[in-house]
Amino acid sequence: MNNDFTFAIKSIRFDENYQPSDNTRITTNFANLARGNYRRENLRNALRMIDNRFNALAHWDNAQG
Repeated sequence: MNNDFTFAIKSIRFDENYQPSDNTRITTNFANLARGNYRRENLRNALRMIDNRFNALAHWDNAQG
């Protein structure tokens, strides 16, 4: 039995300038937001929503902080 495997780790900056590669799965939600005429606006809105949610959870997790 051969247990060898190969992997690669990449980092991709998810910001309003994100541009999915041509081989990115069409079902990837963030990649879907980054396509089309309103890609920057879509990405800004998604990032704002994520930021708001994280801030709400941070207060819940550490109300004294």
